[in-house]
Amino acid sequence: MRNELMATVVGGKLNLDQKLSLPDQTRVRLTIETIASQPSGIQAWESLKARLQQRPVHRAKFFTRDELYRRDIDDPITTLGEAASGR
Repeated sequence: MRNELMATVVGGKLNLDQKLSLPDQTRVRLTIETIASQPSGIQAWESLKARLQQRPVHRAKFFTRDELYRRDIDDPITTLGEAASGR
């Protein structure tokens, strides 16, 4: 049986975030993986700004609702072909 649990180390002991559903005296094998702390809102914003400077999002044409949801399509194949050719 395998469970993945979260815990916090306090005074050298693990405090589990939830109760184990195992009987007393059950032997288990532990693998401990530290979790990086979550960045603060300011750190996350600065990281996003730096990424956008490295890889900017270029402005593209904004489609109208009618362009996004073409309701006048009788023959989708022809209409797609016309759109691709620029007619």
